[in-house]
Amino acid sequence: MLISDIKRTCENCDGNGFKAGFEECGSIQINLKKSCPFCSGRGYNLTELGENLWKLFMPMFNDMVKDEINKKTNVLNQNIECNSKKFVSSRK
Repeated sequence: MLISDIKRTCENCDGNGFKAGFEECGSIQINLKKSCPFCSGRGYNLTELGENLWKLFMPMFNDMVKDEINKKTNVLNQNIECNSKKFVSSRK
């Protein structure tokens, strides 16, 4: 499997992610965001295979991130408890 199987260069912005100038929607309007409306500024669009892989792996990535956040939160809470115990014992 190659990267080209998963994503394709955006044909609207030629992979720049940027569309300068004006958009025409009935009347001429300034493109205030300046990002390509077709790829949202990424410069590529996922293929059907890319979309399916994204949907498959995204829940696992979310779980991994949540686990790391929980680990760091637990370590932080333990440090706070330890420091507060030291503070209380030093005041006695």
